[in-house]
Amino acid sequence: MHSPLNIFIVEDNPGDLFLLEEYIAMAAIPVAGIQTAASLEQAIPLLELYSPDIVFLDLHLPDSSGLETFSRIREFAPGSAIIILSGLSDTKIALEAITLGAQDYLSKGEFDEKLLGRTIRYSMERWRNLEKLRQANERYRLVSKATHDMIWDWDLQKDEVFRDEKDLKEIFGFSSGSGTGNSLEARNRIHPEDAERLEEIIREIKESGRDFFETEYRFLSESGQYKTIYDRGYVLRNAAGKPVRMIGASQDITQRKKLEAELEASRLQEQRSITNATIKGQEKERERLGTELHDNVNQILATSGLYLDQALECPERNQEMILRGKEYIQHAITEIRKLSHELLPPSFLDSGLSQGLHRLADSISQTAGLKIYKHWERFDEGMLSTDEKLTIYRIIQEQLNNIIKHAEACMVIISLGMSDDQKFFRLSIKDDGKGFDTAGNFDGVGLRNIRSRSELFRAEINIESSPGNGCELEVIFPAGLRENGT
Repeated sequence: MHSPLNIFIVEDNPGDLFLLEEYIAMAAIPVAGIQTAASLEQAIPLLELYSPDIVFLDLHLPDSSGLETFSRIREFAPGSAIIILSGLSDTKIALEAITLGAQDYLSKGEFDEKLLGRTIRYSMERWRNLEKLRQANERYRLVSKATHDMIWDWDLQKDEVFRDEKDLKEIFGFSSGSGTGNSLEARNRIHPEDAERLEEIIREIKESGRDFFETEYRFLSESGQYKTIYDRGYVLRNAAGKPVRMIGASQDITQRKKLEAELEASRLQEQRSITNATIKGQEKERERLGTELHDNVNQILATSGLYLDQALECPERNQEMILRGKEYIQHAITEIRKLSHELLPPSFLDSGLSQGLHRLADSISQTAGLKIYKHWERFDEGMLSTDEKLTIYRIIQEQLNNIIKHAEACMVIISLGMSDDQKFFRLSIKDDGKGFDTAGNFDGVGLRNIRSRSELFRAEINIESSPGNGCELEVIFPAGLRENGT
């Protein structure tokens, strides 16, 4: 001991008190100070005030006797080592006090300064070791509470498994019972489909040098419901390498597995919805192309054929009929070129996204009679990947088609730009059409296609509309996404 000790003596016999103080002075123990009390009532407030390192306690005081005296002093001096001062007739009680937490005892009249010195040193050493153990146990308790783990200890030689009783109730769902048992009791509650796999893990551990394992299994709780347990452990071996003990921690992950299953189901449902929307979009596009080819291009070519037939039948009108047929064939070529332009991916490598959008807007403006205002002159498209550019192009194309088919609009405003903090790209398409009630079922194939494209880049979609007030579609893309969409 290097630090001086604060000593507290609870003794009502002046002779015994004097002798003890003399021995302390002779024992070469560094002492910071000695406080004394002759009764329990006098001792309690002083203990709270001085917080001594060590307490010498006579169990028989004027206002208290026996183990009750020790219990009260222990209550008010939890951070002190306690040495019992006993008479010959009190030895049994002194030993009981040691089992309850006292560090040692001295029989009055049977010790000298040397024995006293050794007793103080050993008592302080035991107390400090116990305090370290207490702190370690407290840390373990707090960690177990924070992680919701149950620590277990399996003696493989005796086949005894110790589990904290409180954690056993919380993790495994037992309402009562001891934390100590054998492996068979737990094994009988493991789901039959998992039991063989666990047995194989244990066999492998015993036969190999593997020291660490982790696994999941289903465990039948007292309520009759299976819980999913995540278990990991470490193997202790003797000098011959034989496993003699396993220590580990169990965690109830039932809720987590349930949420993971729900998330996976939601993901699959979302994927099915995206696939369904894509298929519907493709079928819709095929239907549109079929209609265009049948009702438009096919009719134009049929008319051209009639003119050519007339040229063959009436040589005198040959020149006139051939010229008219040629005009219709040229018209058919123009219509086919327009359809091809819609089907083929736009090329941004040569002219860029801005020029591609200009051509798209001008083409639709001419054919549909829409007045389209374009605001993206200051937009740096070099910050977008090729996939993002194509997605933005297709979203604008899809929404313009929606406006032409459903909105009865005269004007459209398209805006594309980056936020002031350079974290987002914002696309806005606003029309002055008839609008619709967003509380109703308005999510048609066109909008589903827009959503599925946007979700690939984790973009956020906002739609504002009401009957008679047009519609604004806003798509916000996080900046910094690259070609692979990560």
